[in-house]
Amino acid sequence: MHLKNFYKRISRKKRGWGRQSLYMLVIVVTVAPASHYVLNRFSIGIDPQNYPCLPEHRIYLIDKMDKDIQKGKTFAFRSEYISSIAIKFIDGVAGDKVRVNPEETTVNDLMVGEGLLLARESGHTEQELQREGIIPAGHIWLMGRTKVSFDSRYWGVLPIENVIGRAYPIW
Repeated sequence: MHLKNFYKRISRKKRGWGRQSLYMLVIVVTVAPASHYVLNRFSIGIDPQNYPCLPEHRIYLIDKMDKDIQKGKTFAFRSEYISSIAIKFIDGVAGDKVRVNPEETTVNDLMVGEGLLLARESGHTEQELQREGIIPAGHIWLMGRTKVSFDSRYWGVLPIENVIGRAYPIW
């Protein structure tokens, strides 16, 4: 609305074609870099699932320049096991001890997930998915917040280079 009023104000005044063009050029030169920066840094992530793995929110602002890995925060990432960009909580980082069994998943002996409801859908048995180990350097452990979340319980650790950026919940 303000831009429309601004345009009306500068176009009402009697100016030559050159002066009007100069004003428009100044606007374009100012707005274009700011738009480029915002569009390259941020994107919107929308969770279209019927049963979301992060039930509190469906829309996220993804900051592609914020890749400071922090446990307990949501991050967007790419994975060979998921066809699109996904958003999960980072629940484990290098050096953390992970244990997966049919009843629960723990990181450093703290429960971060329940059960292995998607074992059959992932092409594995619950016994095949049971494991215990230390997250290696350069990798993270990602989890949803529901029993039906397809996460590290099923595909293991994720290389940090697959992280796109921090995902901030919007709605």
